[in-house]
Amino acid sequence: MKTPRIINSVGHIDDDLITAATENKKKSKFSPWLKWGSIAACFAVIVIAGTALFPSLLKEKEDPQKTGDRYKDYYIHASESAIIWSWEYKTAFEKYTSLTINDVEYSSKGNAVSESLVSDKIGTYTIVGYDEITDKKYTANAEVYSLHNVIADQFIAVKIEDNYCVFKNNEYNPPHTLGELFEQVDLSKVIGLNRFSESDSTPDSKHYLLNDDEYIWKVLSECKEAPFIDDQNWYAGDRNYLSFTITSEALGDYKVAMYVTEDGYFWTNAFSWQYLFDIGEDAAVRIIKYAKENSVEADYESYQNAIVGTITEITDEHILVDDSVLCENPEDGITYRVLLNDLRISRYVEHGIIKVGNNVQITYEGEIYPANATDANTINSAVSASKVIISEGDVLIPE
Repeated sequence: MKTPRIINSVGHIDDDLITAATENKKKSKFSPWLKWGSIAACFAVIVIAGTALFPSLLKEKEDPQKTGDRYKDYYIHASESAIIWSWEYKTAFEKYTSLTINDVEYSSKGNAVSESLVSDKIGTYTIVGYDEITDKKYTANAEVYSLHNVIADQFIAVKIEDNYCVFKNNEYNPPHTLGELFEQVDLSKVIGLNRFSESDSTPDSKHYLLNDDEYIWKVLSECKEAPFIDDQNWYAGDRNYLSFTITSEALGDYKVAMYVTEDGYFWTNAFSWQYLFDIGEDAAVRIIKYAKENSVEADYESYQNAIVGTITEITDEHILVDDSVLCENPEDGITYRVLLNDLRISRYVEHGIIKVGNNVQITYEGEIYPANATDANTINSAVSASKVIISEGDVLIPE
């Protein structure tokens, strides 16, 4: 069996964005508290690709979640690729990333899972983490649980500091059939099919919201004998296909993909590796036909939520980011209040990585409080910050 492709982390990122990420990486000086570098290639790509996707997000002053004509044409270039944090500035999920149960090695997917999805306790085991800066190994005891609708030799939940984190079996051992995969994971219960696009999931594609996914899972569950295809060179290419976006707490997935091709293939990267099955043209056509007839057209949704602008103020509680620099009319600018209530964002300020006057990209989870709310234009779930260079064509916009 050939070495499989590990592709879970990059989700729907396109080749042109990956190329751009490679071309735009820059080095930074070493700090005794942290160091710059590519923790993993996929992480570096996500940071920069998220920037490239930004123009689809915040464009109308009345509603920061909708698009419009508020912004002028511009280009945004991320200035760093990734940061390796020292141990004391890592989150709990970042600290402990591996454990072994009965000679089976598991690795953290870095994603939290709700307690409602956690099932029976398996036992208490040693979790392991490393400080990449000091090369020191750390260990701790943690309770390990199974997950509802998932067999424990594939995915488990590890309780770390009162929260649960998804860990996945490291071994590449794909199921022989689609039916075997359904036995390992009840796909219909852990994956909700909501958004899809025709062919690639780019801003130029047509995007849809599915009314209901029950029929699709019914058709796939009937393809129990569909064989696993061990072809690491396979890709959708010029085929006609639907690309579904998958986010699953139980699997630790965020906006990965599932393809159903008109010529009869079912493909997904929801299990970290490429899984490809031959479900046959009849099943594929039924799924595609149903999806198209039971959906409504929707706007493109970028991989990451982000704002870009200039830092105007930093306090112990928040950062103020003004996006006037991007606007056709600077008076249309919005000032966002980014709360420093999470270590993932506050550490950027504490180490002076971002400062007043810097042009930055702030990535966040969830929603921005709308303009008519008490905390208008407040982001309370920021997770990262990076300096950016903004340009109009070949002209750089100074900080």
